[in-house]
Amino acid sequence: MSKSLSKKGFTLVEVLCSLGVFSIIFICMMSFDKASINMRKDIKNINNDVLIMEAIKNNIINSMTFKELQQLETSKNFFVNKENMNFDKIKTNVVQVFSDHTSTHNQYIELSLIKDELNVYKLNLLLHSGKTNKTEELQCNFYKGCHE
Repeated sequence: MSKSLSKKGFTLVEVLCSLGVFSIIFICMMSFDKASINMRKDIKNINNDVLIMEAIKNNIINSMTFKELQQLETSKNFFVNKENMNFDKIKTNVVQVFSDHTSTHNQYIELSLIKDELNVYKLNLLLHSGKTNKTEELQCNFYKGCHE
């Protein structure tokens, strides 16, 4: 009679162990899925930021004159705020996108200019994420010269 009682207890323990193993595997799968979704979202945001920086770079190279670049330097308008980081504003007039101040709590792009003696500017676009716990920065270097 004691043999039948011990078998019932072991089958109950086996069921509980299998449920525990199943729940651990299920929780691991769900955490991997959540991490995958977060990584996809981050990659999408980074791709969008790269496209915005490239649009600014191309408009500076192709649309801005050398005098407009000098005016940006003299007026000290070196920042692109988060609200100006969209393609419509960048395509219409890239000079209007730049301002002289920015909020460090939001995402922004910083432009630095180094003028060469041969009327060539070395430009550096630096995107700051604006997040305090993450220091993500994207950087783009290019040159703009006077063709007159």
